[in-house]
Amino acid sequence: MKRTFILLAFTLTIIGCSSDDDSAPEENNVSTTDYLPLTTSNYWTYDVESEFESGSDSLYIPGDTVIAGNTYKKFKTDELPYGFFSNSLSNNGVRKQGDRLLLTGTAELPFSEDFPLSIALENFTILKENAANGDILSTKSGVIQQPYDGYTINFIYTLTAMAKADIASYTAPNGEIYANVKPVEMKLNLKVTADLFAEQNTITAIIMQPQDVVISTQYFAELTGVVHTVTDLNYQLSDLSMFNVTLPIPQTGSEHKVEVLTGYVAE
Repeated sequence: MKRTFILLAFTLTIIGCSSDDDSAPEENNVSTTDYLPLTTSNYWTYDVESEFESGSDSLYIPGDTVIAGNTYKKFKTDELPYGFFSNSLSNNGVRKQGDRLLLTGTAELPFSEDFPLSIALENFTILKENAANGDILSTKSGVIQQPYDGYTINFIYTLTAMAKADIASYTAPNGEIYANVKPVEMKLNLKVTADLFAEQNTITAIIMQPQDVVISTQYFAELTGVVHTVTDLNYQLSDLSMFNVTLPIPQTGSEHKVEVLTGYVAE
């Protein structure tokens, strides 16, 4: 089954080093409602479409998982998911603390088949009920290094979750109307360099200038969960002809992906 050039998925592998502020927040603001009901056996189904592929995802909660002494709800999918949101939760744990939804697991970024990248997340905030438009909910930065063809590839990343303006009444692409919707924008900024060795010297070549390679907006509806996700994936590599470097990555890439909720049980 085909999967496209770059998509945040989640596994249990940890690669690279990082600095971040995704530890559990200290404040414990009161939650007045629920934007992702975390009850065992809850499930959500999505239609997923892009210019490259289409399919259906089934995301569900089979039960609890304990990570570092905290109890989370474990999310799974029936098959390898097509969509950004189902990928982002599958095989990860989510728990609620105050008005925040916290995710712990690993974000895998298959930039290409030759460079599978993984980002470990711990209590990364994916929603905050009382956030204002533009508030940064969580951020994670770091460097992942991978050897390739005698030199080292450096992936310098920042993953950010930002609250967007609340929507009192939201109409999804399939015509369904939802009340009290909170959009959250997930953004992955990536810079790629290579440490090349020539005549006992190290030269750092910029393979890709810093770019927002993934921008994804999830629309959380009250008492329902995520009802719509829009994800744009784009990158442009630098001209490497002067370095005589060839990478197994296309020079450019882009994709527009849409996920729409088609059915759910959320108690």
